[in-house]
Amino acid sequence: MGRDPDAFAFWHSSQRNDPGLNIALYTNNKVDRLLEEARTTSDKKIQEEKYTQFEKIIKDEIPAVFIYSPEFIYIAPSKIKNIDLGQITSPAERFLNISNWFIDTDHIWQIFSQETTFTN
Repeated sequence: MGRDPDAFAFWHSSQRNDPGLNIALYTNNKVDRLLEEARTTSDKKIQEEKYTQFEKIIKDEIPAVFIYSPEFIYIAPSKIKNIDLGQITSPAERFLNISNWFIDTDHIWQIFSQETTFTN
C-alpha cells in the first residue's frame, strides 16, 4: 500500500466492481464511513483513530486471509559505507539517501589534491 495507509481502494464497497481493487467483494457500511472520513481529514491523529477502528473490524470479521506481505531485501558490497535503508515501502526508496553512500579509498584525483597547480 505504500506509506499512505489509505485502504479505500481495497476495502470500500464502492470498489467491488471492475476496475476496483476490492477483490474480496467486502461490504460494511461502518468500514465505508471510516475509510471516507480517514481520507478526507488532514489531521493525522484522526486518521490514525479511523484506521485503528477499521483494522479492528477487519480483524474481527476476517473477510480475507492475509498470506503475503512483500519484503524488500537489498544486498550491497561491504566496501560501500553509510548505507541506511531503514523501512522501505517501495523499491524506489532504496536510493533515498544515496548521496550519503561512499567507498573508502586512498586514491585522490589530481584535481582534488591540495598540491594541484594550474598553469596557463
